[in-house]
Amino acid sequence: MRKKTCRLKNIRVASVSIVGLALMGFFQPLLSEDLKFTTPEEAGYDSAKLASLSDGFRDLYADGLIPNYVLAIAKDGDIFYSAIEGNSRIGSGNGVDLNTRYPLASMTKPLVSTAIMRLIEEERLRLDSKLSEFFPQFANMFVAPGGSLELLEEASREITILDLMTHTSGLTYSSYVTGVGDVAELYDEFNIIDRCMSRDENMDLLSQIPLIAQPGTEWNYSVGVDVLGAIIEVVTEKTMGEYVKEIILDPLGMSEAGFTIPQKELNENWAMIYGLPSPDNPAIGEIVGSDIQWKIAEVDGNPAAARQSMAACPFGIADDDSRYKFDSGGGGINGSAQDYLKFMSMIMGGGEFGGERILSQESVNFMLTEQVEVEYPAQFSNNIFGAGFGINLQIDNPGEVDFYRWGGAFNTGFWMDPSDNSVGVVLSSHWPGRYNRGNAIEQMLDDARLK
Repeated sequence: MRKKTCRLKNIRVASVSIVGLALMGFFQPLLSEDLKFTTPEEAGYDSAKLASLSDGFRDLYADGLIPNYVLAIAKDGDIFYSAIEGNSRIGSGNGVDLNTRYPLASMTKPLVSTAIMRLIEEERLRLDSKLSEFFPQFANMFVAPGGSLELLEEASREITILDLMTHTSGLTYSSYVTGVGDVAELYDEFNIIDRCMSRDENMDLLSQIPLIAQPGTEWNYSVGVDVLGAIIEVVTEKTMGEYVKEIILDPLGMSEAGFTIPQKELNENWAMIYGLPSPDNPAIGEIVGSDIQWKIAEVDGNPAAARQSMAACPFGIADDDSRYKFDSGGGGINGSAQDYLKFMSMIMGGGEFGGERILSQESVNFMLTEQVEVEYPAQFSNNIFGAGFGINLQIDNPGEVDFYRWGGAFNTGFWMDPSDNSVGVVLSSHWPGRYNRGNAIEQMLDDARLK
């Protein structure tokens, strides 16, 4: 495996530029504020070696296991590779593209962590600010070690902003995400977090459930970024979605991103979530005009679906839907491949993209560096976590960064490679996220890089 020069404590990024207009040997029409295109060779990659990047997704699609996919990779603000197949809804004829809105799930977390860093830069928040400063009901929490209610103890200290950003707050997730034990079952029972409940209702419920570890002592994937979103609302006196739109989405031209969706877009340009069939919601099977035997079923918003593994509030929800009350900072945003490439290009540009500065270089460095030393789950292998991003380390040299990444529960994911500032995103719309190929594709990209 090749070596990269970016070290954990000495992150090097470059400013971005926009040039070129070709993509994999053909031209594509540009929409307003779209990224431009360049060839793989101009970006420093071998076209022939990139040809097989999408093979795994193509096979899954042909087998009827995923409804669609979008794979897009950019460098210095220019897209140099994309592969696209399928429709936003099976049988609709509305083909997915680089501007299709996908439910991004946990890919929301880096956006909200970025918004928190902006408030810290503006001295409206501190990393050591206590959660109880914004929601007093969290002042005196109990801890159920490992999630077991058999032995409760008082929290040794209060939860801080840094705890929430680094998933060391002691909060957890429902069992259908990563939570385990009695506490996760309580999350299931009370549907933590519910976007069809108000911010204060969500926080009140969450504050009554014990933590699963003492704050600052363990890494546990959690709803902590949802709590950060609620804090943003208290500090800014805006909804979290409004604030993120103001400081990130609009400046970067992320025009398809949002927590709710215009009705027309929801009908035509939102990637419906599909998943495992059940007796009450059988697989789609054959449809007119397609030779694919679909082995998946609609799940989000389908009353026939078994919803035990999905939140009660639909993920695809219209702007004017009166049920919607809370922007989920942990997993609620929808967005396109174009959108997320712009966001990642900003991060790799040291906080700036397209002439718009979102964060300082120092804040970006902070987010991309491990801030707490804790043990990580076994599936992390030799990888670690920063303050909003996962950090994949070199296998043969774990003191150096390989790439930054994260993903979402609906088969979405991204990576950012500091060796040349390339960024990539893979989007599909399948629950659960069974076909995450981001890490494998990133390695294939490394092998295709021109020496």
